[in-house]
Amino acid sequence: MKRGKNKSDLKKYASEVQLKESFQSPPFDILVVKVLSLQVPEKQPMHFAMQVVFYDQLILDEVVTSLWARELTNEEIIAQGVMNYDPSDYEKISLFADTPLKVTIQPLTTKETNVSPVLNSKSNESQHKRLDTEFLKTTTNMSSCNVDILPMFLDTDEMYVRVRMHPETQTSVLNAISFDNLPLLTIKLSVDRNELNAKHHDILSEANYLKITLVGCYNLPIPYNKDFVYTAATKATLTNETNNNVIKFNEGYKSPKRFSDTNFYPKWETVRYYENVYSESSEKFNCKLENFQNDANIDFEKYLTESSRHNTIIWASFHRTLLLKETELRMCDFLRQYHWPLELRISGSTDYCFMASLDLFKLLYPGEDTVRLVVPLQWFDEVTMKEKCDCDPLLAFNEQAPSTTSSFRKSSKMTDSVRTSKTDTRSQMPTGSDDSCAFVIIEVALQRPFKKPVTPPQISQQEIKEMLKEMEAQPCQRECTGRGQKVKDWQNTVKMAANALRRIPFYGSADFCTFDRQLGSTRTRVEILTSLCEEAAIYVNNNFVTKDFLQSEKTFEELLMMAHACLVRIASDTLLGVDDWPKMDPIIRAARHARHFQDTHHALELYFQSVAQNTRNADRWRELATCLRDLDQDWADICLDKSLMLNPRHPLTLLSKGCMVFKKDPDAAEPFFLGILYFQPFWLVGLVAANAFYIHRENFQIADAVLDFLKKTQTQGLSEQLKIPRAWENELGDWWDSTPLRPGMSLYYDTADLLLRIRAIKLAEVCLAQALIRTGECPEYFHLLALCCRLKGNVNDALCNIQKGIEKFGEISYLRTLEAECYYTQNNSQAYSASFEKAGTGSGSYSILLSMLSRSTEHCRPVLVELLRRQPSAYAWMALAEYWITSTKEEAKNAPQWRGETPAVSNAIACAVEALKIDKQAGRAWALLARFVKPSARKLYCKQMAISCGYSWVNERAPSRPSQCHRLGKALRECRCKICNNFIL
Repeated sequence: MKRGKNKSDLKKYASEVQLKESFQSPPFDILVVKVLSLQVPEKQPMHFAMQVVFYDQLILDEVVTSLWARELTNEEIIAQGVMNYDPSDYEKISLFADTPLKVTIQPLTTKETNVSPVLNSKSNESQHKRLDTEFLKTTTNMSSCNVDILPMFLDTDEMYVRVRMHPETQTSVLNAISFDNLPLLTIKLSVDRNELNAKHHDILSEANYLKITLVGCYNLPIPYNKDFVYTAATKATLTNETNNNVIKFNEGYKSPKRFSDTNFYPKWETVRYYENVYSESSEKFNCKLENFQNDANIDFEKYLTESSRHNTIIWASFHRTLLLKETELRMCDFLRQYHWPLELRISGSTDYCFMASLDLFKLLYPGEDTVRLVVPLQWFDEVTMKEKCDCDPLLAFNEQAPSTTSSFRKSSKMTDSVRTSKTDTRSQMPTGSDDSCAFVIIEVALQRPFKKPVTPPQISQQEIKEMLKEMEAQPCQRECTGRGQKVKDWQNTVKMAANALRRIPFYGSADFCTFDRQLGSTRTRVEILTSLCEEAAIYVNNNFVTKDFLQSEKTFEELLMMAHACLVRIASDTLLGVDDWPKMDPIIRAARHARHFQDTHHALELYFQSVAQNTRNADRWRELATCLRDLDQDWADICLDKSLMLNPRHPLTLLSKGCMVFKKDPDAAEPFFLGILYFQPFWLVGLVAANAFYIHRENFQIADAVLDFLKKTQTQGLSEQLKIPRAWENELGDWWDSTPLRPGMSLYYDTADLLLRIRAIKLAEVCLAQALIRTGECPEYFHLLALCCRLKGNVNDALCNIQKGIEKFGEISYLRTLEAECYYTQNNSQAYSASFEKAGTGSGSYSILLSMLSRSTEHCRPVLVELLRRQPSAYAWMALAEYWITSTKEEAKNAPQWRGETPAVSNAIACAVEALKIDKQAGRAWALLARFVKPSARKLYCKQMAISCGYSWVNERAPSRPSQCHRLGKALRECRCKICNNFIL
């Protein structure tokens, strides 16, 4: 027979199990509640049964003795209780935030006191049980209070609370008790934090919390009915798997008399719902009607009067939830894209389902921590809620309270079908009792704002006076005796001068660069940077020494005119202000260079890298979409949708998206052009683009209305320009030489230029047609028309338009450079060399580098050096490096052997290093370093970098018959000559 375990063995086994379990349990923090005193107006001491409950956990259940209200408390501990909790359980602590500490007292009768004379004696257990039983049977004269102890779980170690306890049963006005005669409770709260939970303590100390207060619903379609059940629900963040929680406001009640919707004590919804007891909080809801955000322009003041209370339901309660740092960031991202949901359901003989979307975007502003909203109610629509609030229905059908009528005792399928049919019939009806809509009043508040307010430092008047004294210590006297004329209205003068600058003819980049170099070290440079427009211009007129570097009077006049141009521009920036653009990201700058040199694949690699680092930057997604349009329209559309989602009101994004949709479905593009009219009513180029769209759609009435509004905007001086320039190293820069758009020209030319830069060729052609009708032919017309043909791939048509423009208006530089590029695309070397000779020096980097193919070696270096001084890029540096290698090959054959590196090789390596400073992924620069660096380790490293950057490595020697475009590397991928086809880039 097998012997079983005896009692001692069982005890030993049980103790081992307990030790093992206690060892594996997580470390707990301890909340300690100490009752110090209970003061009542009665002079005779009384015994009270006291219970302290928090989150359904009984912390304290003892009998205490009261003091007289006028007696001094000695702060002795008359009762004490503890509660253990796990600070690593963030979900439970988030629920703690929605629950107060509830203290309840009940006086014991004389009969109960005599039965148990020694209340705290352990030997009298039977009498104590009988006393507890009698206490539970009676519920009269009970008083309670709620204490908010959330700070104890976050960052507060100790807290003293003195609070008046209110009776749980409401009494008449005649039997009301004065506030001073209510029991006064003094308790001490402390937390014993375990050192093993230090990491969780730091996380909780940085936590924020969200409070949602629902005041009530007004102007409902039916009056209040006690047989109906009114339930509201919204969403709250919660640290769990779904990251959210549905919170409900149950048991809406009829609006009490003399209830103030802007001045009341809100109730703890969790306490009010689960136990119908005294549940008011200690913080008052107090605001003015002007503080409410009323985006729907509801006349809500008339519904807050006593005469309009029949269709009003009041909750006047709140829910609260904890926001950890990660949850806070997640909520900020949600509020940028969606609204916050609210759902209201009325269950009774008839079902009513409403929904509302709360716009909480104001909470993302610096320093904002409270949003009070008046939100209209709509009939419930699951699709609309998913679209606006990105959530499913908050209240399921099986969560409805059972109705008293028999019609509601049906299956869930019948309920769904009935509700669907009723919703369809009500979808066109107003949600309110009158012709207007029903609405709710709600407040969403944070403990602290998501973003701290930024307050600039205050500079006192004394500090300003001291600074002025230092500046005026040595006044500079100047004689103003030149041809300048003093004008009182400085701003108008500068504006007129800035507009006149565009009419100044262009004399070539070489002369301008000579002028800039010679002024760089003179006093005039100081005058330009430190003086105002009139004083600096007079100084140039009177004191400029021309004999040191000028040879003719014509050159002096030209130099003086350009000096005035620079002075007026700098004075304009000084007086009118300049946008403080942030420093350009090196990756995005290199990507723009690659796109401007038609190296599209390399540009895409850099754009993808920039977008991966700035996923929330709408401008980066839009620029990537512009680059992708030349390769894949579908991917470009996806990237543009992402940009539109991040910033739906940017004018350039709306225009780009509208033009892209216009290619596929012109009818679907209309909302985007309407968005431009609504959001940017003073942007002239956007108005002209919308006018061209409606002209193409043959909706001439709207097109004329847009044109009339444009003229009115110009007349009133309300026009605005888009703050995105179309120059080198900017988003809207491109490979061709810019069309000189002069003041006074038709706005259709300006709009066509912008549309071509975002590849909206169809609308650009409409704009050019309108410009031709209104102003006739001009060089700019032929240039933009040729660009339309060239971007569509019709090179022959582009050449035809260019030659026609040259025949009518003579030799024009930007027409010749575009002609040379077209010939280069056709691999006609003699023709594009002749075009570049006639064009002279182009203004764009791509045109200048392209012209190097037709220049002799001795003329390449000064042009490249000048280009690098004005518009440095990795492509220009590598062209200069290739010059150093190719120009000294013949000299190296006859020259004696160098022991180390030749000067040409050193210069080429230096150029490659400068190219890598601009573009770290320049494969041709790494390849050049791999050819000429000495140590083998560096050579292998540079070779691997060249391969990883897209440079297909064939061999270390250059091809025996390099083509002319070999110098430019990956910039000119469109060459189709036999040599370039064999040369792999």
